[in-house]
Amino acid sequence: WMTVIGEYEVPEKIPPMFLVCATDDELLLAADSIELYSKWTQNGGTSELHMYARGGHGFGMDQKGLPSDNWISLFYEWALSEGMVTSKSP
Repeated sequence: WMTVIGEYEVPEKIPPMFLVCATDDELLLAADSIELYSKWTQNGGTSELHMYARGGHGFGMDQKGLPSDNWISLFYEWALSEGMVTSKSP
């Protein structure tokens, strides 16, 4: 079986997008995440994609001793670069 992220259209006013996924996601979302990233950038959107080899589905909910445990730090750095947050935390 295969899970699809869903039907979507790239909006006219494309907001920045941050994508993070694991290749071993049990819902098979890795390929769909790459497709979404590609469509976003092909239409002039700003997008950032981080694909981890391991982490499974929902890796942000629990520490697993894997590089994917630190995804939130990458998101914060991205949000800083996009001007979504104004300063680094101490």
